[in-house]
Amino acid sequence: MSWPKEVPVKRYPSDLTDEEWQLLEPLFKEVEPYTTGRPRTTDLREIINAIFYLNKTGCPWRYLPKDFPSYKLVSYYYQKWVDNNTWEKVNTILHRKLRKELGRNEDPRAGIIDSQTVKGTPESAKESGFDGGKLIKGRKRHIVVDTTGYPIVVVVHAANIYDGHAAEQVLNVLFSIVNTVKKIWADGAYKGKEFIKWAKEKFNCVIEVVKKKKGQGFHVIP
Repeated sequence: MSWPKEVPVKRYPSDLTDEEWQLLEPLFKEVEPYTTGRPRTTDLREIINAIFYLNKTGCPWRYLPKDFPSYKLVSYYYQKWVDNNTWEKVNTILHRKLRKELGRNEDPRAGIIDSQTVKGTPESAKESGFDGGKLIKGRKRHIVVDTTGYPIVVVVHAANIYDGHAAEQVLNVLFSIVNTVKKIWADGAYKGKEFIKWAKEKFNCVIEVVKKKKGQGFHVIP
């Protein structure tokens, strides 16, 4: 099976550079092998460029510029890669490579958890909620990063779900990807004793809550 060798001219800021594609192409071959049926004629670099364009601009699928492959084909690959965890597999491989280059163990042993509330769109209305702390109606990006700041896992959920409650779902996803994390730092939203006990018993992972200094208002915590 030969993959398309044509390199498209860079048209949009979100397009992959040649260097980025050299990193990604072998990874997609590894996690998305093509072994049966008709030879693949789709240029996967262009499929990924289209997905990155959609992600960056937020345009509707049908408004995808005509110089990309059909939006139906792009949507097919996107949904397929979501369902079979291709994105997570590629991210994990890149993460391991980066940590190795930095002279660290490929699998992280510590992480940091936090969430960010963002305004919703009409398309996300069914899974939106009101964050009373941030006074924003929308959704939350719930993220665990390693100590270099590299995202290990991202879970999106309604903004009205309290961080301490949603964190169980986040950790279940985290430990399905990497099982070496033994300690996670968090802010006061995760201080519930039941959650801390659950994480220790189920994953042998210590949740360390880093408290803010009194009387200093907003400030960066360690």
